Amino acid sequence: MKALFCYSADDFRLEEIEKPQIQKDEMLIEMLYTGLCGSDIIKIFDPAVKKPAVFGHEVVGRVVEKGADVSKFNEGDLVVAAHHIPCYRCHYCLHGNYTMCRHFKETNIYPGSFCQYIKLSKEHIDNTTFKIQPGSSLLELLFMEPLACCIRAIDKIKILKGDIIAVVGAGVIGILFIQLINLYGGKVIAIEPDEKRLLLAKSLGAEYTVNPIKIKNNNVQDEIRSIAPEGADAAVLSVTNKDTIGPALFYIRDGGTVIIFGAAGEDSIMEVDFQNIYKRELTITSSYSATPETLDRAYNMIVKK
Repeated sequence: MKALFCYSADDFRLEEIEKPQIQKDEMLIEMLYTGLCGSDIIKIFDPAVKKPAVFGHEVVGRVVEKGADVSKFNEGDLVVAAHHIPCYRCHYCLHGNYTMCRHFKETNIYPGSFCQYIKLSKEHIDNTTFKIQPGSSLLELLFMEPLACCIRAIDKIKILKGDIIAVVGAGVIGILFIQLINLYGGKVIAIEPDEKRLLLAKSLGAEYTVNPIKIKNNNVQDEIRSIAPEGADAAVLSVTNKDTIGPALFYIRDGGTVIIFGAAGEDSIMEVDFQNIYKRELTITSSYSATPETLDRAYNMIVKK
């Protein structure tokens, strides 16, 4: 079968490798669509990530082989699948930190979705694979895994109807956050320097839009406070660096929350006014990846839209 190997950021090779052999409790999926996640891009450029490698984990495909013990799916079924599964037994899982579970980090689809066929283990079949019903959009369901990641992040704040949430970045993930916050009854301030993305954000539910490069002295704090005098209830950072987290700590309301969702890369170190955080009871939290439970919720949101 064909597989796309990454040797370095500027060296990709389409190579022939052996098609995976399945056990009696596994399935072989023919890849139809796969997404390119931001985490894949980070791995591509990160010299510390072992290469050559086949990346990719956002999966829509067709079952072409199934083991004798697989009863949940049949050959020919269209499925959407994701990669990581927590053990639900370890110290991390018992504290609800499922994505920190060692088993979670070790589980993955094989060899990666940037290839012709992938093998799904029994754990994947039982926990992170969903049958696509006739009439469902395959491309929409490709967003199940990233949407599930967004759901898990939003679960970290309690959105009341009418709450104002700042979403920093109106790329794919930012747009998912905007629609999700709307679904939960919140109002969104989209913060994005690209006018085309701001127009898309507005069309997909952003109540307000802010272009930081068009504001005098890039004073996002004052702009947000002119919309929400008490401050935004929370800020979700799909773009994380000192230029986004710094202002967020001042334009959220007292008792508000900043959610770090995007990786900061090299620009990850900054000075923080802890007195501001302490006196105003601010919360800084982060969210990484999804769980089987949020995957299930994301799947149902998409198919029952």
